Amino acid sequence: MKSLNTETSSLHSLDTWPSESASGSKNADVKNGVSNANSGEITSTSPLKNRPSNDDDEDDVNKTGKLDRLLVNQLELEDAYKIKTNRESAISSHSFPNEAASVTTEEDVRQTVVSKVFTNRSTGELSLPPDGGYGWVCCACLTVVFLSTWGASAGSGIFLAYYLNTEAFPGATKYDYALIAGFNVFGGQGFSPPAMILARMIGFRATMCLGVVILFTGFFLASFATKLWQLYLTQGFLFGLGIAFVFIPATTILPGWFLKKRSTAFGISYLGTGAGGVIYSISVQEMITKTGNQRWALRMLAIVCAATCTLATILLRQRVPSKPVGFKSWCVIKQQILLVFQWRVVKTYKINLVCVWTTFTLFGYNLMIFTLSPYGVSRGLSSKQSSLLTIVLNAAQCVGRPTIGVIGDRYGRVNTTVVLTSILAIFLFAFWIPSHTFVQLIMFSICMGLCIGVGNVMSVVLMADISGTEDFLPAWGYSNTFTSPFLLLSEVIAQALVSKQNQSNPYLYAQIFAGICFLVALVLVLLLRETIVKLRLEEIHRDTKALDGEACNLESNGIAYANYPQPGFSTFLKRMFHRMKV
Repeated sequence: MKSLNTETSSLHSLDTWPSESASGSKNADVKNGVSNANSGEITSTSPLKNRPSNDDDEDDVNKTGKLDRLLVNQLELEDAYKIKTNRESAISSHSFPNEAASVTTEEDVRQTVVSKVFTNRSTGELSLPPDGGYGWVCCACLTVVFLSTWGASAGSGIFLAYYLNTEAFPGATKYDYALIAGFNVFGGQGFSPPAMILARMIGFRATMCLGVVILFTGFFLASFATKLWQLYLTQGFLFGLGIAFVFIPATTILPGWFLKKRSTAFGISYLGTGAGGVIYSISVQEMITKTGNQRWALRMLAIVCAATCTLATILLRQRVPSKPVGFKSWCVIKQQILLVFQWRVVKTYKINLVCVWTTFTLFGYNLMIFTLSPYGVSRGLSSKQSSLLTIVLNAAQCVGRPTIGVIGDRYGRVNTTVVLTSILAIFLFAFWIPSHTFVQLIMFSICMGLCIGVGNVMSVVLMADISGTEDFLPAWGYSNTFTSPFLLLSEVIAQALVSKQNQSNPYLYAQIFAGICFLVALVLVLLLRETIVKLRLEEIHRDTKALDGEACNLESNGIAYANYPQPGFSTFLKRMFHRMKV
């Protein structure tokens, strides 16, 4: 990568040109709520092509266009927040180094996504990420956070299996334990938007410290619980709340350090979830086996998770420090809330498709991952063998989650999601149901672990692709709020579907229900694909008319693009399965 000053100078050289020129076809796509960063097959015409310029200017345009597409392709929460907040600061500061740009600052800030995100609020200057340096320390810290939050949650299936097989809490039913497990996921998802808002109010480090305290309190007090309501409050509610308050602020740090290598950095951090599931599952099972109960296992989790997250909190550092807005007035608080929650995104068809798809995939994911170990016990496996199934599943996710992101960037996020959702539905019906031996279930755990993370990995990037840069933050907040209540009940429904009358396979109905979840998710993502393809083809047709001055049909595989947006069931199916990178 060239020096920071060179990159910044290249961006500033564009700041006096029209906004649609600097970002090429990207702005048109964002206005339509669809990013074409994934598609190398679709390009829009740009006024820059007809503008006389020297070679250096053209190189600057190409360089900035590539960075712009790359950023939109890898948009994160912190980027979306800065798009909303940096514009106002940059407009008021009028302190760009380029004097020509300072005349029309408001127009300049609107030109590229890169300038919106990486404009320093205090100086008004562009400052691109170094793609390395201390950023790798932050990457390691985020991996540790993944490991001790969602990784610990993934390993908590061992506790559920233990509770179901013992009388640890007299009078408790399987639904009680299932609801406690559901609170972990519900808290991590449902409290994510409030955690984001609080991090802006008091700072990311203060929010993470609060989360560490809550996380430790939840596990530690759960080890002394003697009544069921105490377990609900501690291992259920407090642990889920702690996940959100540690995890969300940590994820906002990495985007400031990486742009070109962002996929690599986040891919490394995703290893933490699978690795945490493996490490904590083995540790918890061994501790329960040696002590005969769950109490010291919970205390061990409290100490280790709090210690690792505390270390990550201390070492994490923002590249460009942002000042917390505080609680100055209700208007300031309301402004932060409105950045994350906006009613208009609720009425958007594409966003609702992604929300419902996320709900069904995560529902099926949690149902399967929490049911796998008890299912092994019902098939005659020992407690240790059953816990090994969860361990192997999480180990496979260490490879699967980063790989899903790489494949999505290469072949298209929606295309990858369609394929993996189809594979998961097939595995659940054709592989899980007939599997009953230890070897068969180990192979099933490996295969599922490689694919099952599609809901977690793709939910955010799909939302970014279809909502556009301006609406990503409220769309993300809406998605978490929409999804979390359903995840609370996933394992409760799984336990309700367990049939003791079916001696050979009491979990048959739960397995079928999990498969149905992914079948419904497949239909939803196909509908999403049809919508995106339709918008892309309409964009091609408009650009072609503007270029040629008249309507023309572009032939691809013998089918006229111009006819694709037309109504009708046959064209609907053609768009749904049209060969395109989306």
